[in-house]
Amino acid sequence: MWHTAGQIEGPSGQTGSVNRRKWGLASAATALLCACSISTPAAPSIVGVPTTSPTSTSHVPPSPRPTPTSASPNEGGLVKAAGVTQWVQCAGGGSVTSLIIPGLGSSTRDWLPLLSQLQGITRTCIYDRPGLGHSPPRKDGRDPVDAGRHAVELEAALTASGEHGPYLVIGHSYGGLIARAFVAQHRREIAGVLLAESVTPYDPTLGEVWVEATSVIDLAASSRATHGGPPLRDLPLIVLTASRPEANRLDGPDYGQPADVTDEWLRGQRANLTLSSDSIHVTAHSGHELQKDAPDAVVEAVRQLVSAIETTKPLACTPVWKELQATCRA
Repeated sequence: MWHTAGQIEGPSGQTGSVNRRKWGLASAATALLCACSISTPAAPSIVGVPTTSPTSTSHVPPSPRPTPTSASPNEGGLVKAAGVTQWVQCAGGGSVTSLIIPGLGSSTRDWLPLLSQLQGITRTCIYDRPGLGHSPPRKDGRDPVDAGRHAVELEAALTASGEHGPYLVIGHSYGGLIARAFVAQHRREIAGVLLAESVTPYDPTLGEVWVEATSVIDLAASSRATHGGPPLRDLPLIVLTASRPEANRLDGPDYGQPADVTDEWLRGQRANLTLSSDSIHVTAHSGHELQKDAPDAVVEAVRQLVSAIETTKPLACTPVWKELQATCRA
């Protein structure tokens, strides 16, 4: 979810609010530390991110592979890997696996209405991070985590579940940072990327730390875990942005975000386009929660990315976006 007031799910499924408005670097940390009775870690390191620079990625059609199937569109289970237990839910079949990485405090429950449609396009996986949805909290409590560690834990859970690439990685909000860290760690398994209202590394409006369930997330370490991008060369990339990013379904249509915060957010969305030479920018008539406000736009973005991956044809703006009340710029 965006860096504003939103819903956080606790270990038992209850929800509460945490204030993530625009903070100054000092006041952000202080507010969260007071609310959560924690201390800010000194010089946090990136957890689980390779120290060597990954090789570049280029767009090649996915190789044929056995197509896994599931009896139920909502089949899933708890998987223990990399020291945590996470709920992983996969179904459908196809040449690539769409991997949904939800935003801060979000879980599979927020994406359930979309899953059957996405699973009709290609194999689709989604998961709950520790302390969210069906997943129990991590045992190390409030020790700092970051997008790099979340990406390592996600890959371990997928491997333990028998899932594999090529992946179409879908990152929403904070999930966009995890998506970019995941791509940096597994370049050769990535076929395409969808950044939906994705957090941008080093966004000055973010503050220093966020809290998700029982986890404290270090935003600076999360930014570093993306390795500055990573550059996708010519892999197909769709940047899906809300026309009203300040609108949050959980807390009403307007929570008083200053104009400069919204402007900075939109600049970051446009900057995401530079990650790939094959990218388009789609702006949907929506608030930040695209999967709820503009589900058809999310589904269409996945459909077009899967088609681009399978045919190796460049992405292009098509009339369907206008039909969906969205604008598209190549």
